[in-house]
Formats: sequence, structure tokens, C-alpha cells
Amino acid sequence: MNNQLRQLLARYFNNTIDKSDCEVLLQQLENSDPEQVSALVDELLKTEQPTALLGSDRQERIYDKLTAHIQQHSAATVMPPTLPRRPAYRKWIRIAALWTVAISAALLLYHTYRSTVYPPKHPAAAATSDDILLPDGTQAMLTLANGETLVLHDSMVGMLASQVGIAIRITADGSVWYDTRSMQVTSAQVPFNTFSTPKGHSHQLVLPDGTRVWLNTSSAIRFPVAFTGDERRVVLTGEAYFEVAHNAAKPFKVEANGSTIAVLGTHFNVSAYADDPQVVTTLLEGAVDVSMDGSRVALKPGEQAVSDGATGRIWQSKADIQSAMAWKNGYFRFNDERIESIINKVSRWYDIERVAYEGQFNDRFTGTFQRSKSIAQLFDHLERIAPIQFRIEGKEVVIMK
Repeated sequence: MNNQLRQLLARYFNNTIDKSDCEVLLQQLENSDPEQVSALVDELLKTEQPTALLGSDRQERIYDKLTAHIQQHSAATVMPPTLPRRPAYRKWIRIAALWTVAISAALLLYHTYRSTVYPPKHPAAAATSDDILLPDGTQAMLTLANGETLVLHDSMVGMLASQVGIAIRITADGSVWYDTRSMQVTSAQVPFNTFSTPKGHSHQLVLPDGTRVWLNTSSAIRFPVAFTGDERRVVLTGEAYFEVAHNAAKPFKVEANGSTIAVLGTHFNVSAYADDPQVVTTLLEGAVDVSMDGSRVALKPGEQAVSDGATGRIWQSKADIQSAMAWKNGYFRFNDERIESIINKVSRWYDIERVAYEGQFNDRFTGTFQRSKSIAQLFDHLERIAPIQFRIEGKEVVIMK
């Protein structure tokens, strides 16, 4: 991220930016990666004084100034809501979202298809208290072959357990590591473990072969405590990013909702949640074969495969790497998505048990939202930019037009 953008954003937060620099900042934001901008905003808010920068009166003045500026530039390109938007219109709606970042403390989300810029409003009363929507302090769970479950927390470091001479440790960076140097096991005796994450947490695991796994929220991976056969096979439910240790003689295979992903040594992401009929495999480095029901595709870096359990089909396409890896970097990333899709994704992270919809919702949204933020901030932001209201009732979310 360049220093000029950092300086311009700081001046914007302080409401000291002039008109000419405002034009420069708009151009910088248009050409910058949204995730990087969001991270920079968070960094600036930590080093500045948020109460001085983001007082309600200043928020109002900055918001009014920027929305007026956006509307002035977009007026000539706005088309009726029923017609497609030209690129110039979409550009200014994106900029509207980026300005809203400053008001919403690193929320980066915009309304894709409406021309109205909604003024700031007070968040829904129920949405200001979302303690019950926050996950508990459990970081992950390790279930051993004998059924014993070990609950992991941030403060844990050192020896966790031992199985057939294999030591299971938590390292200083929080990763769970299988030390096979004193292994006393044959292929007929290999026990299996399951490593899982609850809502609101992701965690790292180093498999017995040295493969590193980052497990996303509400996910689980089942694996042997030692890979003794002619392949390395694991079973995934949910989502995980793999950096596979290379072994040409022993392929690494991931089973996920009816799909099999086979590699020798590579970096890839697999999304295979039980509530989603599609398994999405995204390749970052190396090569991957994805198969299901006799169909097979071979991926190159920058490509993804979608395996559809409902139809039995597999197809490949160019991957949006930033979207696929947003979760690992601490973000949700939405791309032209309906509110139902957004709520389905965030429900895996926040402790939401039920969602009720009152009305028809055709609005679509694109943008990035940091997972460290509260869900009340997300709801408040969506209410600012679209004719949608949210109400939290216990662990139920009610969405209204």
C-alpha cells in the first residue's frame, strides 16, 4: 500500500482533505485492492484517536460531503433500476462503499444495483447487543481415536497427547503438530483423529507428513496419525486451505462431499460445507486433479473446479483467488450476492441458529467485511446502504424489508 494513499486516508478521517486531494484519493481507491484498503483503514484507526476522528457530527459532515460528491459524478451515468448498469456507475457505487469504510470502521461493502445512497441512520436497537451471537472461547477440538476430545485454547502450549508413540503438541504459534519421530505403528494399527473448529474460529494443523492445514470455521478434518500406506488420504467437512508436503511416491487425497482432490505437493483451498451442494476447489500452486462420479478435471494455478453433488457435474473456470482466500486473511468477501447468501456465510461464523425473512429480497451486494467485527456492525452497514432492516431475537435474526 503506497504512502500517498495512507496520507490521503488519514486526512480524510480528520476531515482536512481539500477538493483536489479528494479527486486523487478517489482515483487511488478505485485502483486499489479492497482488502488492502480495509486493512489500512483498520491500521489508521488504531494509530489515530477514533473518538476524535469518528464523532457523530464529523461522521455526518464527512458522509454528506462524500455522498454529494459521489452523486454529482454518477448522475450522468445512473440508469433506471430495471436496466443494467454501465461500468462508470458501478465504479462510483464502489467508491461510495469505500467512503463508508471510514464511517463504519473498516467495513467495506456496497449495494450493487440501486442508485440511491442511503443516509446514515441509527442501528436497530436489538442489533446493538449481540453478545449471544459471539462464539465461545473454544478455539478448536481434537478428537482422539479412543473418543476422548481435547479442547484447545489460546494459552495452551506443549504436549497434548500421545498415541502409539506419536506425540501431539501445540506449538508457540498455536498450530497442532504430530511428531512421528518415535512412531511405533504399522498400517494395520493406524488410529484416526478428527480436528474440528467451532463457529467463530479457524485454526492451523500440521499433519503427520508435514502438510500444513488451515481449517475454517465450522469445519472438520479426519486423518490417520501416521500415513503408512501408498497414499495420504484425509476427509474434509467444511473448508480448509492446504499446503501439501511433496511426496511423489505417495499422493495426497482429500475426500469432500463426494469429491476427491488428488495432489502430490501443492497449495489449494477446498470449500465443502454440508449445507452447500457444491464443492469448490481453488488451486494456488502446483497441480490438482478433482474427480466425482467418474468425471475428472485437472487444474492449473489460478483455476478452480466446482463439483455439483446435485447434478454429478464438474466444471472448471478461472478462480477469484482473493475471494477464495479471504477467510484465511480474516475477511468475508461477497461478490454480487443476495442477502440470503451473505447470511448463510456469516451464520457459519457467528452463533446464529435461525434466520427468518419477512418480505422479498432482490438486492445484491459486493464487498469485504472483517470477521473480527461484530455482526451488529455488518447489519448496521447493510441498513445504511439498502432498504433492509435487521432484528436480533436471541439467536435468531429477523430480516425485514
